[in-house]
Amino acid sequence: MVRLLKHITPLTSILTCFHLYSIPTANGCGGFWCNNNLRLNQAAENILFIQNQNKTHPSESTVTAVVQILYDGPSERFAWLLPVPTEPEVDVSSNEAFVRLMSSTDPQFVLEELWEGNECQFVPDKKFKGADVMANTAESSASVEEIEADVTVVKADSVGPYDYVLIKINPDAESPAEVAVDWLQENDYDVFDSTATVLDPYLQKQMMLLAFRLTKGGNDAADVGSIRPVVLTYKSEKPMIPLLPTAVAANDDMGIRVWVASDHPVYPANYNSLVLNEALIHWFDWRSTYNDVVTAAANEAEDGQGFVTELALPTANYKDAIFSVNDEEWWKYFQESYVKMETTDSNGFDAIQEASWKLRFWDGWRETVAASVLLPKGVSMDDFGTSPFLYQDQVQVNLTTFLQLLEINVVLPLKHTQDLLNQRPYLTRMYTTMSAWEMTEDPVFDSDELLPQVSNVHTANITVHCNNGVTYWDAPWTIYISGGGNITGVGRQFWPYLVGDMPATSKVEQLSYMGASNVIRDNQDEILRTLEKGPIDRTSGSYRSCLCVCVGKLLIVASFLFLIF
Repeated sequence: MVRLLKHITPLTSILTCFHLYSIPTANGCGGFWCNNNLRLNQAAENILFIQNQNKTHPSESTVTAVVQILYDGPSERFAWLLPVPTEPEVDVSSNEAFVRLMSSTDPQFVLEELWEGNECQFVPDKKFKGADVMANTAESSASVEEIEADVTVVKADSVGPYDYVLIKINPDAESPAEVAVDWLQENDYDVFDSTATVLDPYLQKQMMLLAFRLTKGGNDAADVGSIRPVVLTYKSEKPMIPLLPTAVAANDDMGIRVWVASDHPVYPANYNSLVLNEALIHWFDWRSTYNDVVTAAANEAEDGQGFVTELALPTANYKDAIFSVNDEEWWKYFQESYVKMETTDSNGFDAIQEASWKLRFWDGWRETVAASVLLPKGVSMDDFGTSPFLYQDQVQVNLTTFLQLLEINVVLPLKHTQDLLNQRPYLTRMYTTMSAWEMTEDPVFDSDELLPQVSNVHTANITVHCNNGVTYWDAPWTIYISGGGNITGVGRQFWPYLVGDMPATSKVEQLSYMGASNVIRDNQDEILRTLEKGPIDRTSGSYRSCLCVCVGKLLIVASFLFLIF
């Protein structure tokens, strides 16, 4: 008897971008509050680039970077520093944009399944492990042209929860990098002394420095929970990640995930391109091996510098990924429901309650509520947000203010990020892991019309050998992967191959313009030879055929059951 099933295992890990000093603390949900960090797998940096090429005048090309920022520590010590080639336009986005973009573009591992035999017992109560499922524009102050010795303050302003300053350092200063660090520290930007070393290469190129800190003092003071992605638009022909500052505080094998929206598929111009060996992926529980395989693959690249292209497809596939038609319709309905209502405290409270069900995960929500509510004496915003109904009849709510700020602070940043994505016809997603000592060169990305599309859906055929009265979950199986070769094993819990048993890449290559490829390493023959030998017997270190491994394990299980019963 042969039966056909399909299991889809979506990659749902949510990662994060531009490492600061450590990782955010996750708190629980309650009332009107909910910490969005609960929805993030804080294992990597996330950045979305929009490459706006001007082919007639390349020097007029721009890049928009949406950068997710992570930080854990006291608010007064938050600082984020970024070298930029030209004066950027600065805005804010929403962490929810990355939550949604990640989910929509995650790799998927699909098994087309055949059951062989008629004695395979399906146990319904045992689940299949692999199937898991800018607009905040406050009044802008005029550009400041203050010159303090060797530091020129080009601009000082605020956006979202941040104060920021753009400074230019005199290239003829005795030590431009030390001058920059001294000035930032004297002006209450908490940066390390060691930052000077990594800033020096950028200042030698006469780049400017953009520094952010959380707004301090008064009713507008922001805390760590207010941190949200920053949107920067600046003149540049190609997207580039300044990794040298990241190396100051990078964890070992830190993940770096990049999306680039461009006119064509994108490749790393000065890093290797890596094709993963899918035989090392645990297809039943891929999360348990995927990151280790990527790390091993990156270590096989030259100087540990390479990216896996996880996706390169038309952006039209993701036109609703960040802000959907349903979001648009909900927002229109919500506005129409309350905009004409009498601005009573009761109506204002009802509006906050209704909006909280959808928007309390989104950045700017807490700040919007805080700016719209007048609390009774002795009641904090935390008290109200955690147990709102206790104070329902005691608070004063400005409905008009709430609706205006909700649009500016919460809804439009997400919508505008979707609009940015939709500007370009192709979206490419790349991933790697790197340690500090490997961050010696800033990765640059370029597009090429001759590059092929890359699907994020990986497929393989599996035959489950349902004989000897075994259950579906314990039966021997054979997987036929697309790159050639068969993987044999038994049961669903353990994968027969570990990182180190064979190369983590099937191919390492250096791509260049017009589709050119220099193959640095081709491991496919070695992988096929390893698969032909069969899984390794971990008890002896020798190779054994699937039949021996499977029958041996089944006999052990049968003997154990006989002894018990």
